[in-house]
Amino acid sequence: MSSKTPALAPALDLNGLARFAAVVEHGGFSAAARVLGLPRQVVHRSVAGLEATAGTALLERSGGRVRVTDAGQRLWIHAAAILSEARAARANMAAARSRPRGRLRLTAPHLFAEHFLGRPIQDFLLAWPDVEIDASLTVARNNLIREELDLAIRLGPRPSEPGFVVSLGTLGQTCCASPAYLARAGTPTSPHELGNHALALYGSANAQPRLEFQRRGESVSVAVRPRLRIDSARVALSACRAGVGIAWLPEFLCADELESRSLVRILPDWELPRAPVWAFSVVSLKRNATLRAFVELVQAHLSTFEQAFDSRTRNR
Repeated sequence: MSSKTPALAPALDLNGLARFAAVVEHGGFSAAARVLGLPRQVVHRSVAGLEATAGTALLERSGGRVRVTDAGQRLWIHAAAILSEARAARANMAAARSRPRGRLRLTAPHLFAEHFLGRPIQDFLLAWPDVEIDASLTVARNNLIREELDLAIRLGPRPSEPGFVVSLGTLGQTCCASPAYLARAGTPTSPHELGNHALALYGSANAQPRLEFQRRGESVSVAVRPRLRIDSARVALSACRAGVGIAWLPEFLCADELESRSLVRILPDWELPRAPVWAFSVVSLKRNATLRAFVELVQAHLSTFEQAFDSRTRNR
């Protein structure tokens, strides 16, 4: 016993459907061609193609006028519904490109998020009621495609994976110590003297730490052996406040202490490298209004912080 696979019905040409609907709605081929901005022959061939697919006449032509057949009337009813849905879909896509909406899934380091994402997230959700945000806070460099993430905020080297990268700004770093420690151990006057001091460093323990300094074109790199090296900036800050030693910390974390002088900036004439902050996505920001608006908001927030920080503490 043999069986046959039923043949698939030929697909309708959506362009032809739109041209057929225009002929019906405007009462003829010439009028439809003018509205569509197409040659009359193109509109005629499209309708003929639909009739060949349907296997029946859709329009009757007589003396430059057209009449819709029964089959054409039934097709036109469905065509009008299909074209209306297509226009709605096109409008929705245009709105998605121009107005933030939908769910934004992002990842960022804990410490950065606590200081710099809280306000932008609040402002963004209040400004755009059609947006939802899922945020995963981790220092791990997640694979955006595998983890189904839209955006990663990363500190340090520029992301090298394939994708779209935007600079959000940079964050300053500082060397500081408590007045009690400096009274006990003295204040270093050059980067090379740091080797004679107890240090509390925030960062990975996998590599030999070196501290980099710059001043008026002069660069100095100092190898150090810290008493404390830990990947928790808060613990390093606490140790610094307690007088354990000189700490290398993100400026934003110790801004209040520097302003109140409970911590003192060390080597103020020397600049430490600034930490770059990146927004990384697998979709171009130009094509996604939600991503673009959120990234621009975080950029503005970081810039405002840096300006305020400069005025508060840089000269203290």
